[in-house]
Amino acid sequence: MGRYLILNLRLIGMKKQLSFFLILLPLLFSCAPEKSETLLIVAGIGKAGFKDGKQAELNKPIRLATYKNNSVVFADINNHAIRITTLDGEVTTIAGGPDKKGYQDGDASVAKFNSPHGVAYDEINDIIYAAEAGSNLIRTISKTQGGKFIVSILAGIPNEKGFRDGRSDSALFNSPHAVILAKNGGVYVVDIGNARVRLIKDGIVSTVAGSGKSGNEDGECDKASFVYAIDIVSDGENIFVADAGSNLVRKVVPNIGVTTVRLNDTLNTPHGIAVDEHDNLYIADMGSHRILKIDNDGGVTALAGTGNAGSSVNELYKPAAVLVHNGYLWIADLENHQIKILKLNN
Repeated sequence: MGRYLILNLRLIGMKKQLSFFLILLPLLFSCAPEKSETLLIVAGIGKAGFKDGKQAELNKPIRLATYKNNSVVFADINNHAIRITTLDGEVTTIAGGPDKKGYQDGDASVAKFNSPHGVAYDEINDIIYAAEAGSNLIRTISKTQGGKFIVSILAGIPNEKGFRDGRSDSALFNSPHAVILAKNGGVYVVDIGNARVRLIKDGIVSTVAGSGKSGNEDGECDKASFVYAIDIVSDGENIFVADAGSNLVRKVVPNIGVTTVRLNDTLNTPHGIAVDEHDNLYIADMGSHRILKIDNDGGVTALAGTGNAGSSVNELYKPAAVLVHNGYLWIADLENHQIKILKLNN
């Protein structure tokens, strides 16, 4: 009789523990951190180097742009090269290389670059644009009738920095970091050292926004200021600038003014910016090692990264750029020397 009583008491105790656990279980899951989306590595084996092919080595990929055949062109800053990757990770170097640091125009096989940062691609004219911070130039890479790539200067004077608008062959830049196509022709440039957004069109360089002073003042385009405007994107009408120095996203309406995009969260060194067809913005938040999505109401959601630097597939180490392309968000994972993708569900 005593054995049955002890067994019964134990069963009652186990039932109470099980009931308590079932009550606690939802609370445990509700307190669990939100899981980031799954990233996939497209290019780069995770160590710095210079090698083409499917086992490619990169050295700090810093900017991305759409390219033909659903591929992506990118600036590989420490390799001083402009390169292409396909979705299945086949990497090809168009121009430059670690042994070709400097300035030289001409055939892409001998052309030299110095710390290229921004890239853009004009599909209609089959031209790649590159913002070259080291030589203070905007360069173009185009094809001859024979199919060879040729590198030329679009604007700026080689290795001469400063600020001057006017004819493109006499205009001056100071560490141009990003370039995008303008809706009505030409290209916009983020000229980081001059704290300005500029336009190159029909052989003339002009200032679109920025007084040249360091600050985060909103207002008319020529009176507004930037601290460290580092990347740029356009939704077709407006220009959005990632200002890594002030941890802000700024909206530029050409010929109208500059305003600060109001967010419900803070950023930590926003280094790259992209936009999708629904006008959602995406931020490569370098300081927090995360990719953030900003909706139309200023809501901020973390899409990828843990908040700490890391080298596993789902971790990022100083993400530098983002690009919406062909259903994916492409990410330049700077210090991991890789390009990764995230499937978009918009």
